[in-house]
Amino acid sequence: MDQLKVENENPRLKSNDMSAILQGVRILDCTRNIAGPVATMLAAEMGADVIKVEPPGGDEMRQWPPFVDGESVYFVSCNRGKRSIAIDFKSAEGRQLFHRLLATADVMVENYRPGTLEKMGLGWSNLKDAHPKLVWVTVTGYGRSGPRAKAPAYDSMIQAYTGIMGITGEAGRPPVRCAGSPIDIATAYLAWGTIMTGLRNVAKTGRGMLLEVSLMESALGFMHAYFQGALVGLTLPVRMGSETMGIYPLGAFETGNGEYCLVQVSNEHQWKRFCDLLGATELAGDPRFASNPLRVTNRNTLRPLIQDYLRARPAQEWEKVFTAAGVPVSHVRGMNDVAADEQIIARNMIKPTRLPSGREIPTWGVPVKVNEQLESPTLAVPGVDQHRGEILAELERAGGK
Repeated sequence: MDQLKVENENPRLKSNDMSAILQGVRILDCTRNIAGPVATMLAAEMGADVIKVEPPGGDEMRQWPPFVDGESVYFVSCNRGKRSIAIDFKSAEGRQLFHRLLATADVMVENYRPGTLEKMGLGWSNLKDAHPKLVWVTVTGYGRSGPRAKAPAYDSMIQAYTGIMGITGEAGRPPVRCAGSPIDIATAYLAWGTIMTGLRNVAKTGRGMLLEVSLMESALGFMHAYFQGALVGLTLPVRMGSETMGIYPLGAFETGNGEYCLVQVSNEHQWKRFCDLLGATELAGDPRFASNPLRVTNRNTLRPLIQDYLRARPAQEWEKVFTAAGVPVSHVRGMNDVAADEQIIARNMIKPTRLPSGREIPTWGVPVKVNEQLESPTLAVPGVDQHRGEILAELERAGGK
């Protein structure tokens, strides 16, 4: 496949077509679970030919419930726009087929434990000389080196390991895992960025490179202030629920309809506006709350005072009032609210995806926009080994033996 061109002369790009950016780039996706598949899915949204190389029987995530038309919603949310071929790396025939595929690829993305592919002769160190222009992106749990390099890792384990769980939850209660897969998705975005970085480097120098991202190193970014505080010996807070150590008011408050608003007042202008809109002008003039450091120190006094005022209206009304005035307050939504949210719909963050059955279902959209383009093509989720025939035919035509 031709490497990414840097001249930016693709006429389709001038018509705001995001799906043309990586046209002509082939990516082998040898990843499972979430971080790697999401990174390559973003590349597919930008026009890359992404071939998902699955083990016989398919990616383990295909077995994660719940299911729609027999397809895991987890798998669907991470794998649209790809083609699938199943290869058994443990067999000589499978390794030969992989070599043929790799000869046609611009990018290889994998998330095997360090050393696993090398043992089969399929790692970066084994293949870099034979494929000098190949961009190789490896997604690991803890990095390729160090004492935990080969330890098992999932999003929740990394939250525990990096201290995220240690400060999440209520004081005096057990630690809590952040819902969703924040570390996986953050790592996916980094991996997607490294794909683009690697392609740019090849376009400039003609040389491939190995790029690493890990769940652990991504997670430390979530902990930036806490991690920095620990590095310089500061006393750090214990679990604080929805609050944080450096700003107040910042936290969830119950409102008049029993639902919650998240309030974050970060500067003095916002504090005055917040108090005015609450009808609590006496709070704005109270010397105990005259600056953010004082509000942080006196949060236990201030919290119930704010809580009493916020019980006067329902969460949705408070959100409208504060948002119109530029004060950062949000109704704490449930997922059904999110799925119907007008801003999310306006940004095309719900888009159709085609299942192997042919049915189209709504899925999360593309978090990158190009030249104010909001719409993107409907892509399909592959069945296991669905594209073997056409991929092998392409290899024959290319002479990839």
